[in-house]
Amino acid sequence: MKQKQILVFIEGEGGGRTTSKRGFLAGEFRKSWKQFLQPLADHATNKGIRRFQCIAGRGGSAVTDTFANPLPKDQGALRILIIDSEGPVADVSKPWAALNPKKRPKWATDSDCYLMVQCLEAWLLADRDGLKAHFDRTKTCFNEKKLKKWPNLEALDRKTVQRAISDATSSCKNPYGHADGNVLIAIVDREKLKSLPAVTRLFRDFANRIDRYAQE
Repeated sequence: MKQKQILVFIEGEGGGRTTSKRGFLAGEFRKSWKQFLQPLADHATNKGIRRFQCIAGRGGSAVTDTFANPLPKDQGALRILIIDSEGPVADVSKPWAALNPKKRPKWATDSDCYLMVQCLEAWLLADRDGLKAHFDRTKTCFNEKKLKKWPNLEALDRKTVQRAISDATSSCKNPYGHADGNVLIAIVDREKLKSLPAVTRLFRDFANRIDRYAQE
């Protein structure tokens, strides 16, 4: 019997300030996302599933294609997609309704897909203390005044969220670049994300999906 495994395909690229300056660092990407998703990886282990792998999928269209078309060696794996919505979402429990319907594999259900609403940076902003501590490590430079007290981070459009973090770090030696999000996700305090519906769904429903997969 083939050993069960979980493959998590995540939109985005690894690396530092920008992908053009530091390139695509898949190992750093995998390590950071695995740290953020560690409770789910531990849950999988407790269910007898030894392999829990995070995979950098680059852009939305590319990661969806990779998610949809497993390699022969990955047949039978539980395949999960984590992707930006890049637009308003009416119901985070119905992710495919917010994405391009033509990209949905026939075999995939809503339990196989999780949205970062509307982009990863919304999750980073939920832990401002973590961001400040990271960028102020060697010299005070993080300007929290550039960040408003938004009541609903997941309702903010992508450009507003990304611009806010870029402005807050503009005086830093290495200001925020979009690729940084997939490294900084490792330092986010998950407790501070509990009020975000998309994050709540990710950790609750993904755990339930692991339970069902373990019993198949």
